[in-house]
Parts: sequence; C-alpha cells; structure tokens
Amino acid sequence: MLNFVFDLYGTLVDISTDEYSREFWQRFTAYAAETFGAGEGLEREYSKILGAYTGYSEPDICAVIRLAIQKSGGVVTVGQSRRAAEMFRTLSTRRLSLCVGAAELLKALLSRGAKPYILSNAQAAFTMPELKKLNLIQYFYGIELSSRFGQKKPSPAFFKHIISKYSLNVSQTIYIGNDILCDILPARALGLKTAYILSPASPPSDSLKLATSAADFSTDSFGSLSEYLISQLP
Repeated sequence: MLNFVFDLYGTLVDISTDEYSREFWQRFTAYAAETFGAGEGLEREYSKILGAYTGYSEPDICAVIRLAIQKSGGVVTVGQSRRAAEMFRTLSTRRLSLCVGAAELLKALLSRGAKPYILSNAQAAFTMPELKKLNLIQYFYGIELSSRFGQKKPSPAFFKHIISKYSLNVSQTIYIGNDILCDILPARALGLKTAYILSPASPPSDSLKLATSAADFSTDSFGSLSEYLISQLP
C-alpha cells in the first residue's frame, strides 16, 4: 500500500499572507492594545522573540504572541493567546483556497487504498482551523506540523518523526512538495520517492530544471502531478 506525504501550503493549498506589512501591524497592534493593553512595541518584541529561534527550531506562535504582548506591557492568558493567534492569522490572510483539483486527487488516492498524510512547516493554531475551513482533515491518516514537533523542514528529524510515528515503509512512500531544499532533498536523503510541483509559493531559486535532477517527478501543473501520483498506484 502506497503512502503519500504532502506538504500543505503551496502544494495543496494556495495562500497569501502579509504579516510583515505596515498595514497588518497597525491593525494587529490596535487589536492587541484594545484587548490586552499591549503597547506600540509589540511588533518589535515579536520580531526579537522570533529572531531568537535559529536553525531548524520552530516555536509555537501562541507562545510567541503571548510573550510579545506581555513584553509590550499587555496582560494575556494562555487561552487568550490562542485567540490572539487566530486574529493574527485572520488579519494577515489575503487569500486562502484549495489548489484546483486537490480534493479530487485526495479522494482518488483514498478510493484506491492509498494513505495520505501531511508533513508541513505550519503553525497548528493557524493550520488546524484552516484545514477545517477547507474541509481537508477527512482525507488524511495523519497531520504533522512543525509547531507541534518543535523543528521545521528541512530537519531530517521531522521527516523521521512521521516515518516512525506511522510506521511508513520508505520504499512505499512518496513525498510531495513545492520546495526543493525543504521538501525534496531531505525526503530523498531518507529514501523516499519524491514529487515536486513548481507553484507560485515555491522559492524564487527553484526551477523545473533543478527539480528534474532532484525529484523523481517534477511539474508546474497540478493536473500533471495528480496524474503521476495516481499512476503510481497498483
């Protein structure tokens, strides 16, 4: 039985956010000031806290936002920090939708006895509500997010985590992503087959030419990706 492990954003989900824009921070700071008494230094404190995480380390955004609010003079509980994180995402999101054909692909894989999973650099506080909104959770046997694991791709430990947790046979598992460095190379190093899609969210340094030499399959068409994945099934 084949396993299909997907990256999420830029691979199955089309998203655009602007959490670094001046307009966003003005709106989020105003929200945090009114709700928690946070001061004007919120953006600065947020950037400092995030900057302390280096390498593969991945924080929980709820903890980051809570600490930033506290350091800027606000008062927020653990429970409130989750709601603050949800507002952070709501205010920063400009576009969120399934890639055309994504639901149909997942249905086809399941109908043929395959097991889809997610392994993604993502914040659970953001991603789990978005998966519910997009009606995606039903398609997956497992969802592993970097904020819960504490490390992000291309961390080999993150890939090994999903292989171990679900007892995946690497020779029968395909990893699908839109980033050569973070998705394809670490998956390939562990013996997984790989499929790459060049999407608007792919790094500027990526190209189909580079992907062709790195992945078992590469394309810039979701339709072609779907055809390839389904063709791998017995």
